[in-house]
Formats: sequence, C-alpha cells, structure tokens
Amino acid sequence: MPALDWLHSWTMESEALKSQVQLATIWFLAARTMAVADGNLPKVKETVAGLYARSILELPEEACVAAKNPENISSLRIEDCLASVRSLPRALGEKIMTGVMMIAYANRAMHPLEVRWASMLASAIGLEENDFQRCCVDARVIATMMNPSAEDEIS
Repeated sequence: MPALDWLHSWTMESEALKSQVQLATIWFLAARTMAVADGNLPKVKETVAGLYARSILELPEEACVAAKNPENISSLRIEDCLASVRSLPRALGEKIMTGVMMIAYANRAMHPLEVRWASMLASAIGLEENDFQRCCVDARVIATMMNPSAEDEIS
C-alpha cells in the first residue's frame, strides 16, 4: 500500500473514531444525567449505560473509554448535551431517548427530576408525543429484559 493511501486510510479511521467519541460523549452525558436524577448513581446504571452504548448504539470500546475520560466529559454541562442532541440525526436521537428512559425505568419508578430530564431531552430531540411514547415502550421492554424479576414485582 503506497504511503499516501495508508495516510488517507488512517485519516478516515481517525475521523470515524472522533465521530464515535462525540456520540459516546453525548450518550454518556445524557445517561449519567438521568442516572443521578433520582439522587444516587448505582453501579448497575453505569453498567447498563455501557452495555447500551456497545450493543444498541454500536460504539466501539475505544470510543466509550475515550468519551468517559474526565478530560473529555467533566467540563460538559446539561446544556452541552441538549445542544448536541439537537444536531443528531433523528434515528440516533430516538436511540438516545430510549436508552435514557431505560435507565429511568431500571428502578421501576420515576422521580420528578427524571421526568424533567426526559422532557427536556425529548424537546431537544424534537420528539412528538407518539415518538416519545414509542421510545418509552421500547425502553420498558429493554429494562424488563435486563431485570426480569421486576416484572414479577409489578404484577
């Protein structure tokens, strides 16, 4: 492979990783905001956020690790997250919303700050009521799959 072709290939891979790190950063910021909205951050919510990033958002481990690096994420605020989700393609915005709601449903009850964050995020993404409801149903299904005993407790 000529040096110029290799350099072009490396540059494209580097840009793709940079884009994946940006998406992972948006995801982890949105997920952490929901995870702490009820006043605590259990390890299970962090783990679920990582699994969702890898399996549903299809982000590579390398991008997830880079996104969670304190130098990358610690200076960001909720406003940064809301501005970032506005610029995402609709399908990615819906995946972010579904994941955030999955985290909210993890403990089978939503606190007022969780409802507020969900509302702000849905508004920033531009979700209409039917789209939001679909994301909530999908999130409930995923949350139940991750914690099947919760279904028995609800009945």
